[in-house]
Amino acid sequence: MKSIVVYGDIHGCLDEFKALRAKANLKPNDIEISVGDFLNKGPLSLETLHYLRKHHIDAVMGNNEAKIIKLYKRYLKEGDSYLESLRAHEKETLLQITEEEINFLESLPYFKKYNGLTILHGGLLQGTKLDNNLDAKAKKQITLLRFLNRSLAPIPWDDFEGRYKFWSELYEGEEGFIVFGHHPFEQPKVDEYAVGIDTGCVYGGQLTAAKFKVKESGKVETKNYKLISVDAAKDYWN
Repeated sequence: MKSIVVYGDIHGCLDEFKALRAKANLKPNDIEISVGDFLNKGPLSLETLHYLRKHHIDAVMGNNEAKIIKLYKRYLKEGDSYLESLRAHEKETLLQITEEEINFLESLPYFKKYNGLTILHGGLLQGTKLDNNLDAKAKKQITLLRFLNRSLAPIPWDDFEGRYKFWSELYEGEEGFIVFGHHPFEQPKVDEYAVGIDTGCVYGGQLTAAKFKVKESGKVETKNYKLISVDAAKDYWN
């Protein structure tokens, strides 16, 4: 029986990612996929991209991948002077990333589905259908969504007064069981139809994966999955 292993936000923490893969007890036919934000903030950003591609590990678009694409295009227009306005890790990435790698990032899907299981980076606003007709606004929401206000509208993560519910607490499974990242929790956020597996590795927390068994029929067992974590070696952000 093969498995689908979904990795939380790596953010360039390649050593921890390697340790997590070793702990996941992978089999040759297992499917591996990153929930996005494998780039930026951590110590080995581009090296993580190279590692994912070398080992044929799938990924969905995270907001940090989308950001690098945007910064790269602006850098091409404005030149080296633009780099001075960026964080050190962003500057380093832009100086080293290739056009072919940017093309790869642009090809990342905003979601992936596996017979009952859905992987995306941030969240899903009620009423959004995951299909090939997603517009730019929906794509941005999928990578950035966290909290909703009492009108069930998305709000910025730092709007503590307007917070009503985290999106996954209200999600009812219309688009399958969702595994997501983006918002760092101290422990995986387990809801009825979703699980959040960003446990803040780059901030000194843990790197977490969710492992699902796939039946012979192809159906993914979403009610009985395993969470696997490794500790971060340090806080890479502060």
